[in-house]
Amino acid sequence: MMKTAATLVGFAACILVASRAPAQTCVGDCNGDGMVAINELITGVNIALGATPLSACPSFDINGDNMVGINELITAVNNALGTCEEPPMGTERTFGIEPGVLLADPSTTGSGLFTTGLSGSNAANSFPPGPLTLVLGPQDTNGVGALKLKEDAVLTIEVVDGSHLCFKMLAADSDGSIDCDGGTAYDTSGTQPPGDVGRPFAIETGLGDPAGPGNGNLLVPCLYEIITPDNPEFDKPCSEVTYTNPLQTFPFTTTKATSKKGDLVLEVPGAPFDCATFGTSTTGMLAAPAPATQAPIGDVANVFRFAQTPPNP
Repeated sequence: MMKTAATLVGFAACILVASRAPAQTCVGDCNGDGMVAINELITGVNIALGATPLSACPSFDINGDNMVGINELITAVNNALGTCEEPPMGTERTFGIEPGVLLADPSTTGSGLFTTGLSGSNAANSFPPGPLTLVLGPQDTNGVGALKLKEDAVLTIEVVDGSHLCFKMLAADSDGSIDCDGGTAYDTSGTQPPGDVGRPFAIETGLGDPAGPGNGNLLVPCLYEIITPDNPEFDKPCSEVTYTNPLQTFPFTTTKATSKKGDLVLEVPGAPFDCATFGTSTTGMLAAPAPATQAPIGDVANVFRFAQTPPNP
């Protein structure tokens, strides 16, 4: 790696006099000016060597593995020479959400808002269909591909007590991965002290044992609001309500999501994807912890889980 990277530094020096390539999105374009310059190439080499953090130029990371590989450096050099290439988008998946079964436990329904307030059963009357548009990026040499949410999604989740939960998932800063070969730990947790209201809960990722092929996670910044029947905005669509809670990242996983609210603990599993048929398969479930304090129940450990609705026959 060191020898190859040093060779690329020498190669980059040879193109100092080359004109920089204009582009819409260029691998290696650190300052967003639509071009790749020699100083940016050197930054990429330093990231690859571990001398500079990836945050100095995230555009080098084509596959979302939080590293800069030789192939990514070569792409950036080609961009500087005038053959700019946009990062491959990957495989899209339209994930239509199954409505779920009210009061069912995680073994008898796919989608659900499972809660210790109902002994771990589903508190949602139904989930909207969404859909969520997921994008699986190209796999690296270890079989890991980046997983992202392509577009914002706003979900209205009807709850058994007559209220509904407005859940707005923001695509811009979504981030995750799927290990198509297996071997990565993907369990997640969300933790909040007892009696704590109105503050984001703490999350952890990469927990548990190495998982099998097709497992992954997806961290999504979300705005969420519980709208009770006496709320003046009760009849507004969730796309128009006022979100007063702070932004919260929900750590969705295909393995095990653990919600901890004080001494209350709820664990709900997801299910792996099939990388070979990611764009057309209906396998895979995403679960995320959501500890909370909810009137009039009080402290609860909740877990969301989204399962995909099978296509019509």
